[in-house]
Amino acid sequence: MHRVQPLANGLHTDHPVPGLPFIDDSHIPVDDPTGVEAIARRGEGASRGRWEQIPEAEGAWIAFTTDPIRQDLAWVIRHHPENGRTILLVRDKDAVLWHSSWRGPKLLFRQGGYWWDGTTWYRPDQSWDAACKNFSHRPVEDAATVTAADLLEENSRPRGVRLLSVSDFDLGASPPEPWNNHLALWASLRAADTRPLSQCVVRLSAPELAADQLIGVPEMSKIGKIEAPTLRIYIARVQRDMPPPQVKANGRSLWARTVAKDWVEARDCSHKSAVAEFSSSDEDLTADQS
Repeated sequence: MHRVQPLANGLHTDHPVPGLPFIDDSHIPVDDPTGVEAIARRGEGASRGRWEQIPEAEGAWIAFTTDPIRQDLAWVIRHHPENGRTILLVRDKDAVLWHSSWRGPKLLFRQGGYWWDGTTWYRPDQSWDAACKNFSHRPVEDAATVTAADLLEENSRPRGVRLLSVSDFDLGASPPEPWNNHLALWASLRAADTRPLSQCVVRLSAPELAADQLIGVPEMSKIGKIEAPTLRIYIARVQRDMPPPQVKANGRSLWARTVAKDWVEARDCSHKSAVAEFSSSDEDLTADQS
C-alpha cells in the first residue's frame, strides 16, 4: 500500500501528510460516509464510490468517491472516533487500493511505509508470517510522534499561500514550499471544535530514521548482495520486493538500515520457502513414479 502515493491533503483532514498541498474538500460530505458513496452514484461515466464500517471501534468507517469535478481524482477517507480522520486526494485508479488497506489496523502511512495504529508506530511490512497468514508487525524502537503543534512555530504564517480547489490542482506542480506556511494556513482554517493540533499526526521521529542511519544504493546493494546497477533497475521498475525509500534527497533514494535488514530477511525467507516447495513437489513426483 505504501507504494501508492497520495497527491494532496483534504482541508478537513486531522493528519496532514508532510510536503503535500491542501485542497478544499468542502464539496464532499466528509462527515457522512453514505453521502460520500452517493456522490459516485450521482456521477457520470466511470464514477466509483463505497463506504463500510470498520469493526475495530464503534463509529469507525472508511469511504471513497470519485471527485464530481475531476473524474481522474478521488477522495479517500478513514474516520476513527478516537484517533481522528485522514482525508486524502488520490488518483481515481488508486482509490480502491487505499480503501482496502484501511480495513486493517493501519490508520496512516509515513516515510516509505512506516505506519501508525493510533498508539504504536511500525516499520514497513515485509516479513510474511506463514502461521498467522499475515505480515509480521515490527514496532519502531523509541518512536516519537511529531504533531502539527510541534511544527507550527511562531514564524510559521500562511504568508503568500492560498487554499487550492480541486479544479486548480495541478498534478505536475512542484511540492509546496515552505510547507510549514501551508500547514499554518490549514491550521488557521480549522474550526474551534476540531481535533487539537497536538493530536494531529504529521510524521514520526525515531533513532533508526536519523540521517546517520540512512543508507543509499551502494550500501543497500551490499546488504542485499545485489550489484548496484541491478538494484537501480529494481528501483526504476518498482519491483514488488523492493522497499520504497524512506527519503528522497537531491535525486538520491535513502533507506533506514532496519528496513534494509528486514528486506534481506524477507528475501531469504521467500527463497527458502520456494526451495522447500520445489523439493516437496519433487519428492511427491518421485513417490508417484515408484
